[in-house]
This record gives sequence, structure tokens and C-alpha cells, in this order.
Amino acid sequence: MSKEKIKSEIPSYLLMASIFIVSTILALLLNISITDIMKDYQFSVLIILIVMELFTNLISSTGMIEKISLKISVISKGNKKKCLILFGLLIFFVSAFLNNITAVLIVLPIIFVLLKAIGIDQKYVNIFFASILALSNTGGASSPIGDFPAIVIMNSGITSFRAYLFRAFPFFFVISIALITWWQFFVKEANKDDKKKNLSIDLLQSKYKNIEVNKKVVIGLLTIFVLMFICWSIVPQNIIPPEVIALLGCVIGIVYSVICREKIKSLVDFKPVLTIASFLFLANVISHTGILTTLANNLQSLISNPKLLLIAIMIMTSLISGLFGAGPAASAMMPVIVYLCETTFNTQSDWIAIAYASSICAGSSLFMWSATAGFILSKNVNEAILIDSTRKRLSWNISNYMKCGIQNYVIQMSLSILLIYLAIML
Repeated sequence: MSKEKIKSEIPSYLLMASIFIVSTILALLLNISITDIMKDYQFSVLIILIVMELFTNLISSTGMIEKISLKISVISKGNKKKCLILFGLLIFFVSAFLNNITAVLIVLPIIFVLLKAIGIDQKYVNIFFASILALSNTGGASSPIGDFPAIVIMNSGITSFRAYLFRAFPFFFVISIALITWWQFFVKEANKDDKKKNLSIDLLQSKYKNIEVNKKVVIGLLTIFVLMFICWSIVPQNIIPPEVIALLGCVIGIVYSVICREKIKSLVDFKPVLTIASFLFLANVISHTGILTTLANNLQSLISNPKLLLIAIMIMTSLISGLFGAGPAASAMMPVIVYLCETTFNTQSDWIAIAYASSICAGSSLFMWSATAGFILSKNVNEAILIDSTRKRLSWNISNYMKCGIQNYVIQMSLSILLIYLAIML
């Protein structure tokens, strides 16, 4: 690792250490047993996160995602609207079942080559990557193993794997279609030179012509993945916990890949895992203080109408997620959601889980720093050296995303509240 990269990593590791230290000091000052805190610690969440990243690496090793990206580039024929729609849908579906950061990083190289070929401007860069970021969030929230908040919800006991999946996937798919529909209206085709675009696509195909997909490995891994989903859906958590199914499926996948002589990318980025571990620890300490239960009681006493109470909680959760990120929001608000599901919303806990996930998802799309993939995506875009027709270098940073982020947030929150309201009414 280079000195520059080490320096850039120091602040994030200092943040993790600070959270653990402050949480421990807070627990000792309030006479809260660290042993009790660790008994309630959600180790299963961390296990599933690590395992799903390993499984993502297994699938990415096959070249399948790159091949699909190349096919999409050819189908789009360089049309900017089609590129936005098709790659947006790809990111949604991949993020729903695999690690969304890994999914974005795998697809980006082909996206960059395509964008350089078709001719773009700053407006298109802003819209395209704002869509990609928001859709990686909605995709991650659409399945119980897509992203950290969804995994926390699955392990909370307020809903089951099957109940979450059957509600969340169509729910977030509708929101994703709304986002894509909204942003494609702002895309205009400036370059009508079809011959030039076709030549660019041919060059793209030539550059990535050596991508080979091991179909045998892909079919085997997808079969294992489907079986994991079936087990998660039908096997009660108190009989076989979801993390055990995840571990078993991943081990079988690794063994199968080795037997098929497939090269495996087995490295796991532990920085996000450690970051989430620190927030889970802080959330457990805060939960043991009783502050969150008091907050939930106060909310219920202030807002007597259950539907208005739910909307208030959704907006509060989304703003916490927007300001501090999905990890802190999921960790901090989960005890409140669990308490409310046991009291006011005890008959609607499945939909409350979706409301909670959608609030975190909307907040994650508000600012660039809110999303898990935000800064990673920005770094890669800026390093890709994209230029417009005047040879001006294009950038994509916090200020570029701000205006789009607010629109993403408004669309997601408005639709989420409407859909949840309708679901509870029905």
C-alpha cells in the first residue's frame, strides 16, 4: 500500500477507534456492563456482510458482470438515455443481491470507456452518476442481504426474510423506475452522428473482446445462491440462523470454484466491516442506557395518530441517515423501531421494516457522504479523466451531486411515504 493511500485511510480508522473508545468510556461511566452489551451484539450482521462480499468476489471472478455491461453498451448504441436506463437497471439488480460497492466498481471501467466514446458534458455526468448512486442504494435495500441496514432489519426479528423480500423488492423497484424516469427527462442527445457512435461501440467491443465467462461456474454459483435464498426464506431463524446458511453457501461456492479451477478473488475489504462494527457497538451502548426507549415513548405521547407518528419517524430516520450515513442511522434507530413494532405497530411490523429501510435508503441518497459507495464512486469518476467536446475535464464531487441528491431524496421519501401509507391502509 502506498504512503498516500495509507494517509488517506488514517482518518477513517481513527474514527473507528474513537467510536469504540468513547462507547466504552460511556458504558463505564453509566455503569453499563460491557459483557451484557456484547451478549446483545449483532455478530451475525458482520458475518453475513463478510460472507456476502466473499460470494460477490466469487461471482465477479467469472467475468459475468463485465460481460453483461459490455452487452448493455452494445444494446444502447451510444444513446445517452438508453445508457442511463440500462446501466441504472443493471446497478439496481446487481446491488440487490451482491455487495453494491463491488458491483459499482466492476461495472465502472466499461462505463468510463463508453462515456468517453459517446461524447458527454458536465450535466450528463451529474445526472448519470447521481442515478447510479441512488439506484445502488435502492437495489441494496430491495433484498434482505443487499446492504447493511437490510441485514440489520433481517436480524432484528421484526420481520422475516421472506416477508421482507416479497415486500421490499417490488417496493424499491417502483421507486427505482421513478428515479430513472425522472432523470431521463433531463437527458438530451446532442450528437446525432450514428456512424461515429457505432465505431465507438466497435472499439469498445474490441477492447474487451478477451472477456471470457466460465458458464459452468456461473451456473453453479447462481444455483448455490438460489438455494441459499430458498433456505433463508423457508428455514426458521431459530432452527438455522441466516449467518450459518450464508457461511455454508459461501464455503460450497468456494469449493465448487476451486474444483472448476476458477481463479478466486478472496480478499475482503475489512474497513467497512470494522466501521459498521464500531457503530453497532455504540448503538448497543446507547440502547442499554434506555434513552431510545424514552424517545419512542415521547414520540408516541406527542403524536397520537399512528400514521403521522410513522411519517415523523421516517423523516427523522432519513435525516439521520443523510447527515451521518446509513450505518449510524440503522444502528441508532433500530431499537426505536423494534420498540414501536412491539407496541403501536405490532400488527404492521413487516411494513414498518420496509418504511424504516426506505427512510435510510432515501437519506443515503441525500448527500454524497451519506451513501456507502458515494466517495468511492466520486474518486473513480474523477480519476477516469472524462472530458467534454471542448476538451474540458469533467469532475463529480459533493457540490456536483448536491442538487441531484436533494431531488433523489424528495422522490424517494415522497414515494416511500405514499406507498407505505397505501400499504397500511389496505
